[in-house]
Amino acid sequence: MKHKLKIGFLTAHDPADRRAWSGIIHYLASSLERHAGEVIPLGPALTGREDHVKTVDWKARQWFGKGYDCSHSLYLSMGYARLFNARLRQNPVDVIFAPVASTEIAMLKTPIPIVYMSDATMAAMLGYYPGYSEFMAISRIEANLTERLAIQKAAQLIYPSRWAADSAIQDYGADGGNVHIFPMGANVDALPLREDIARRRRGECLRLLFVGVEWQRKGGPVAFDTLVALGRMGIPARLTIVGCVPPAGVSHPALTVIPFLNKNDPAQRTQLSELYLDSDIFILPTRAECMGIVFCEAAAYGLPAFATATGGVPSVVGDGETGRLFPLDASGEDYAKSIAELWRNPAYLDELSNASRARFDTDLNWDAWGKQAAKVIHRAAGSGAFGQTL
Repeated sequence: MKHKLKIGFLTAHDPADRRAWSGIIHYLASSLERHAGEVIPLGPALTGREDHVKTVDWKARQWFGKGYDCSHSLYLSMGYARLFNARLRQNPVDVIFAPVASTEIAMLKTPIPIVYMSDATMAAMLGYYPGYSEFMAISRIEANLTERLAIQKAAQLIYPSRWAADSAIQDYGADGGNVHIFPMGANVDALPLREDIARRRRGECLRLLFVGVEWQRKGGPVAFDTLVALGRMGIPARLTIVGCVPPAGVSHPALTVIPFLNKNDPAQRTQLSELYLDSDIFILPTRAECMGIVFCEAAAYGLPAFATATGGVPSVVGDGETGRLFPLDASGEDYAKSIAELWRNPAYLDELSNASRARFDTDLNWDAWGKQAAKVIHRAAGSGAFGQTL
């Protein structure tokens, strides 16, 4: 293949929108443009069927007390197939890259090879994420069928964690030789220099940072209990919550709440960057997590991460290497004891901080992701060779 590879970026989302999939869609497209070839955006896309499936969901909840998964609908998938088939005729490409687009490609009929990328499978999500156990049986069947069709249709598959990859193989019969595991990157444009991190001042007060939009799912109550437990241990600490508001009654003199920061706003991006630089430890006792881009962001700022060993988290946080992982039933007291031990050992804290940033530099950044993805995409397109699979 002599010409620059033309990659059809197939998703219903707008690659230019920094809010789409928490900004990941934008960074995926930019990374592929730098490392894999010419990216041809095929989205955003509206089929005209979205309102219909939303109505089905509303009626299902009213009549049966169970929902209909609007995003994994065969009816919607057929609409996407017609729309994207037309766009592919107008925009010839060598290969299709479809991020979190199982519904978009499930019914697609094309000879163009597809690389499907997702951070989870439907089987892994059902009963795991809040809300995914509340769908009607017919909706669960549709969602699983959509996932199966997408996986079977893909020439190559990319996942950021072994948790997701194992589900693709075990639950949907994906060929392990075509499944590739490598993490995504941090959604940070202006990266801090190692010198900036090294100048981080350790004060008398331990600074904890929590970044998440869902208080309960992200483990907000455990993070708050950790702050309280540290106080009982005689360790002065403060906790900054970014992205959500704790429920009424959750208050503490050392608790700061910043309900929302918009990364599309340069001033607010800078504010978030300063919060990372002015913190000592990142804490996210998440209840359910596919991977967690925030762990990559914390690593970029050299913050050890204290989190739960659930879902895809163990693929980005090394227990005892770049942070600490805890079982799902760990309490704030458990987190506090481990954090206190680290705080009392500055040399070990520095070691974890350096290791965290080193892990970011190695493989938790978008350039590293793009170089890996380029190999997979070229393999799917029939050019080049890929060195390592499962």
